[in-house]
Amino acid sequence: MSGRSEAAERVELIRELRRETHEFIGRLSGDVQRVHLTAGDCAITVEWAPPQAPVAQVVAAPVAVRPAAAVPVVEEGEPDLGRHPVRTPLVGAFYRRPAPDQDPFVEVGDTVEAGQTLCIVEAMKLMNEIKADRAGKIVTILPADGDMVEFDEVLVELLPTEVG
Repeated sequence: MSGRSEAAERVELIRELRRETHEFIGRLSGDVQRVHLTAGDCAITVEWAPPQAPVAQVVAAPVAVRPAAAVPVVEEGEPDLGRHPVRTPLVGAFYRRPAPDQDPFVEVGDTVEAGQTLCIVEAMKLMNEIKADRAGKIVTILPADGDMVEFDEVLVELLPTEVG
């Protein structure tokens, strides 16, 4: 009978934990994305949905981002071949500008130098600048501002400047 009593106590403990968690979530600000409850040693994990437009200051490196409506552009007379992809070295949020109230680092059609900042990828609250690894003309900015990007995803395509 003691096993049954322990089981009944555990069920009641879980019910009470759920009730208290529900009340707790109701008092939190922001959009709660996930709640994880563990009965053994009673742990609660709460994850919030990422903010729509995070306000961040550049701490480390800026990342290049394309406007949501950006379309690949190849001017008349330019070959569509030979585009050079600039890829992200990490997973994070893609931003085209150093701050929400500032102009984008680059726009489609801009000519950039090797080492020029193209965008920012925010990872773990650090702003990581993504720089051009060669000179060229920006042809495409693929992610929209604020999009989540995956490791090795193409962020920007450029037509390399001929070195001659």
